[in-house]
Amino acid sequence: MVKNWQPEADIATQKQLFEAIHDRYAEATTDRYAEAYKEEFLYRPILDYLGDASSLIELASGIGTAAAWMRAHKPSLEISGCDISESAARDFRALHGRPCYVWDLTKPVETSETYDAVLVMGGIHHLVSDLQTAFANIRGLLNPGGRLIMMEPNADFALEPLRRLWYRADKQHFDADSEHALSHPQLARNHAGELRPIGLTYVGGPAYFLLLQNWVLRIPNSSKKWLAPALMKGERLYHKLPGHLPFASFVACWQKD
Repeated sequence: MVKNWQPEADIATQKQLFEAIHDRYAEATTDRYAEAYKEEFLYRPILDYLGDASSLIELASGIGTAAAWMRAHKPSLEISGCDISESAARDFRALHGRPCYVWDLTKPVETSETYDAVLVMGGIHHLVSDLQTAFANIRGLLNPGGRLIMMEPNADFALEPLRRLWYRADKQHFDADSEHALSHPQLARNHAGELRPIGLTYVGGPAYFLLLQNWVLRIPNSSKKWLAPALMKGERLYHKLPGHLPFASFVACWQKD
């Protein structure tokens, strides 16, 4: 298999993009309405997947809200972070008093640290230039019996063609050459290696876009207080739909044997 290769200039461009959107992304995805969505539909299933893990590193962590929520609900959990953005890593360290590494996960990571859990909230789809290296890094970060828990955009979503057009058109927020949604079956078939899929849930309806992705839709954060009550009620009903086609994302858990 030919290994995908991303030129240094493209990696630099992606890093600059993440630095540029860091503040707006953090503001829109950590307000009370975004956090309420994540807590109900994303964090609680992830907490169940953590099991008896005592250490966790969040990859593509941003400011580390997911890792911090897990620690708040599991006080013995030691958390660390990793991001390609210097700004995000700095904010993670300041907020949590814990290490946050600046790594490009499409290149081999040299570290002696290993963890019971690796958590990735929408970060792996930014690594498609070299998923082979990215998953080798992830496997190397896990202790035996450790778990990779990831939330990623679902490439099998019924509206995926529209999302691909959106990525191409909105160059302010996306680098369509270095990110795209992922199909969980294909990802597991091609990249799990010694990781064994043990859990999968499909998530993400209208509220996912309007409460978590409003910043790229140019919908002001101030509108959420009016939208959120009806959206959250509708989202609970939406998640009763069967299958994977209606859902924008998936949450999966793979275990290292």
